Amino acid sequence: MNKLSLMYALAGLAACGTTNSDSLLTSGMSADMTVTGNADGTATVTVNLFSGDPDQLIFVNLDDGDTLVGSNASQSLPLVEQQLVTIIDYSAQFITGTEGAQYTIDLERTVDAGAPSSTATLPAPFALGEVATSASRASDLAITWSPAGAADPMTWQIEGTCIEGASGTIDGDPGAQTIAGNTLVKASGNGVPDSCTATLTVARTRVGQLDPHFGHGGSIVGEQARTATFTTTP
Repeated sequence: MNKLSLMYALAGLAACGTTNSDSLLTSGMSADMTVTGNADGTATVTVNLFSGDPDQLIFVNLDDGDTLVGSNASQSLPLVEQQLVTIIDYSAQFITGTEGAQYTIDLERTVDAGAPSSTATLPAPFALGEVATSASRASDLAITWSPAGAADPMTWQIEGTCIEGASGTIDGDPGAQTIAGNTLVKASGNGVPDSCTATLTVARTRVGQLDPHFGHGGSIVGEQARTATFTTTP
């Protein structure tokens, strides 16, 4: 499940719905696509299709005859459906996650021309520096990465079961970022523990070109994403 779908899951599954692709033309769809370069040098392509605008959260289930295919210079793979209640992802794992690798995602259909030419290019990879194994939410949290100095924008995100999710942009690409104390706050609700495992994700992102046949738009990005876990404490 990609980050977008995780956000939807946390927002509440009851707000989502599904529909079959045989009831839609491509002009009635939108798409969110991510090509993620991983730390092991591979890449993961993930796609969500929606009926209407993405914020309506009506996920599209592809019927027989409709398929998603991802490709780069060395591989072409069908994207495999995964469903969690009403959230539907299509994804595949590729061997090439290097800088400059270009991916094309093709929605192949029988009812119309589909959307054959959504493209994304991966930015430069990086390594995330060591993160403290335990960190108080009241204190600053320092993160580092290398190499720095790329032109593509960077972001950070932290999630955990006992905290409210937090995220932010990184000004330039300096190779270091300090997340100020008290940025992370304990989640509300009964029985929420004071401490839990938190996941930090740092991403370098490059905007791609979404096929215009998606009549309700959407987005496609290539990214390099790196994660680390730590224990968040009061």
